[in-house]
Amino acid sequence: MIGLVLVSHSRPLAQALEKLVKQVASPETPIAIAAGAGENHSEFGTDAIEISEAIQAVYSPEGVLILMDLGSAILSAQMAVELLPPEMQPHIHFCSAPLVEGAISAAVQAAMGSDPDTACREARQALLPKREQLGEPAEPPDIVERSSKKPEFAGEDLLCAEFTLRNTYGLHARPAARFVQTAARFDAHIQVRNLTNNKGPVSAKSLNALATLGAVQNSRVEICAHGLQAPQALQALAELIEDNFGEGTEAPPTAKQAEKRPEETLIDEGCWQGVPIAEGFALAQIASLEQMPPPIPQNTIEDPLKEWERLESAIEVIANEIELRRRKIADSLGDEQAAIFDAHLLILKDPEILESARQKISQRQLNASLAWFETIEMVASHYAELGDPYLSQRAADVRDVGNQVLFALAGQTTTSPITFDQPVILVAEELTPTQTSSLDLEYVQGMVTVSGGPTSHSAILARSIGIPAVSGASRAILRLPGTTTIGLDGSSGQVWINPPIDIQNEINEKRLAWLQEKERLYQESRAPGQTSDGHRVEIVANAGNLADAQAALRNGAEGIGLLRTEFLFLTRTEPPSELEQYHALGQIAATMHDLPVIIRTLDVGGDKPLPYISLPEEANPFLGVRAIRISLQQPDLFRIQLRAILRAGAETANLKVMFPMIAGADEVRAARRILEEVHQQLQDEQLPHQWPIETGIMVEIPSAAVTADLLAREVDFFSIGTNDLTQYTLAAERGNPNLAAYADALHPAVLRLIHQVAQAAQRAGKWVGVCGELAGDPAGALILVGLGVKELSMNPGSIPRVKSVLKAYPLKSLQGLAKETLLQENAVKVRQLISKVLTGFNQRPD
Repeated sequence: MIGLVLVSHSRPLAQALEKLVKQVASPETPIAIAAGAGENHSEFGTDAIEISEAIQAVYSPEGVLILMDLGSAILSAQMAVELLPPEMQPHIHFCSAPLVEGAISAAVQAAMGSDPDTACREARQALLPKREQLGEPAEPPDIVERSSKKPEFAGEDLLCAEFTLRNTYGLHARPAARFVQTAARFDAHIQVRNLTNNKGPVSAKSLNALATLGAVQNSRVEICAHGLQAPQALQALAELIEDNFGEGTEAPPTAKQAEKRPEETLIDEGCWQGVPIAEGFALAQIASLEQMPPPIPQNTIEDPLKEWERLESAIEVIANEIELRRRKIADSLGDEQAAIFDAHLLILKDPEILESARQKISQRQLNASLAWFETIEMVASHYAELGDPYLSQRAADVRDVGNQVLFALAGQTTTSPITFDQPVILVAEELTPTQTSSLDLEYVQGMVTVSGGPTSHSAILARSIGIPAVSGASRAILRLPGTTTIGLDGSSGQVWINPPIDIQNEINEKRLAWLQEKERLYQESRAPGQTSDGHRVEIVANAGNLADAQAALRNGAEGIGLLRTEFLFLTRTEPPSELEQYHALGQIAATMHDLPVIIRTLDVGGDKPLPYISLPEEANPFLGVRAIRISLQQPDLFRIQLRAILRAGAETANLKVMFPMIAGADEVRAARRILEEVHQQLQDEQLPHQWPIETGIMVEIPSAAVTADLLAREVDFFSIGTNDLTQYTLAAERGNPNLAAYADALHPAVLRLIHQVAQAAQRAGKWVGVCGELAGDPAGALILVGLGVKELSMNPGSIPRVKSVLKAYPLKSLQGLAKETLLQENAVKVRQLISKVLTGFNQRPD
């Protein structure tokens, strides 16, 4: 059944609620609580790490439903999900139901075997009986769309397919940007319609047109295409949607709090309650940011062509500025945050916006500024009118981009940094992403805004940059004198105006503790992974692109233990060239400097088909032609990839090659023969490349684990993929909700195979890593080290936590615990043993 996590600011409340729920529903319902803060959880607050651990304690592939009480609990829960391994994140669901009544209803549904959507829907309606008894009008029931229809491409001029959007915010700016970029690659006319609210159709190649559909999480959309590449376009867009645009599928947070004003939420003399945006504490003098609106002349013009060229020139100037801004953010925060400015570029060059402005110039003889202003305001108004609060906040992005062009038309710059000569807390009506990215981080201690909610792009940047921030302030804050001292708590949303000395001291103490904790985690993540007695364990990252590699470095990874190369092959109509692969892999290798990067060769199959590879229909693609089997059957494709890998390592010499889904030694020898042939070709062509190069295999099939002693003669290292090894060992597809009990990699059968591989490798003088979900699970990591695993590869966000946990225990204790796990009957008893023994370790560290 699904698991429940109850998040509350109060520990006693959560404990009492857990007892109540189990009495009303079922004592067998998997429930975990995460509540309170500070020593013994006695303080009022929430802790993201504790929430993450609670999720993992009740996790199963059937899903985990999180219910929260208020305020910062939502942000803490969101942060907790980011700390989870990426394989877990799609199965975590947020529910906006009332905590007490909702928890009872959700637990009843869980005990009945309901899925997370059903449980949350019932939980959200848990107040209906109370409303009826009190004579209040009932709210309309939730409507949950479940339709998902695969495209049929055969012999149709107009091809249509229906999909359900599962990612958190639906077609918001960044997913919509990826959607537009994907659609634009194909020679096809593509339109999208929102079947849930009957809006559209609109062009799939217009970011702003897509936004007006109001397509949010669980919206059902229809995509229709015709033209030369219509089938390929639908296939690529289908894969993009089914991959959830590379995002999570948790329920979006509510933005209703953003409408509150401090006049309504005075909680103490001089202390106001706002909306928490970004965690942290700050105390400094106020600094108001007021930007004058751009000048907009009202005159008409005589030469429309000249005026249009003037607008095009201004747009090009701003496009270059946005591109530079994007690179700056990508370098400092990673590509994920920089994607905000990809959306800005698409807004700037949206064909419908450009055509609307051009018509206003040519038909009404409006000057460029006025034509652009009217067009941008029309688009921003459409965003603001959308019912979804997240999409409504995109109006700020449209106006941000629009104003930059208006300033450029007036000959004014928008690239100047926002600087100060002393520490300040910045207050403003609203901060745009452009302004947020231009802040002087040396002196801006915090931010308070009147508008803008927790899902605005400025809020996302503030959290990434690490600036404490609160929104929902009264406009009166904009009129405070510059001598005013402001204190803020970005976690709770509290803002103090001229706080007394004792409150100032308390804020400063909390700020110091917050900064020290950030520094501690940062330093720990930079230290080598090791146990408390100094036994070294390499802690490396799983990565799927350059942004992941950058995130790996920021989190203290000692290398990349699994670089998935599928990002180069998916969502396209033809295979990537050798040069394209060489540049992409070389960029990642250079980013990691001299740290090792293990590149897994192409791992696709019938479950992830490529339009340029012909594969037979298979009843079970997971047991069919996939991974190394495709590479050996398509040697030309394989050779191109191997050439790119060897060439990419020419300068850094830090690459290793890993072959996936190896069943026996014959496959390894065949793959290595082709690798050696490629090396000889490159040598004959006098092309620089890395040689020799270490080669290893993924241990995902039980046959590879059982014959590890034979395979050790053929390879330099093993990397165990615990996700697939578990499903193949227990004959249970990990995505099947009816087999969730079989999906735990801590099953003793799986642990015995891991131990067998580790022993075989040790005897042969080789090393073993793990790159599955289990490596990023703190409890699993400890057991793996005890079994003899030398390298753990995980989601970058899990690295600081796993390093911290490893430092708490000596190797001998972990070896003893691992030995005991091999004697247990099932995964449940293994986890119970770990919980019991590790609690004892915590009481006596060594």
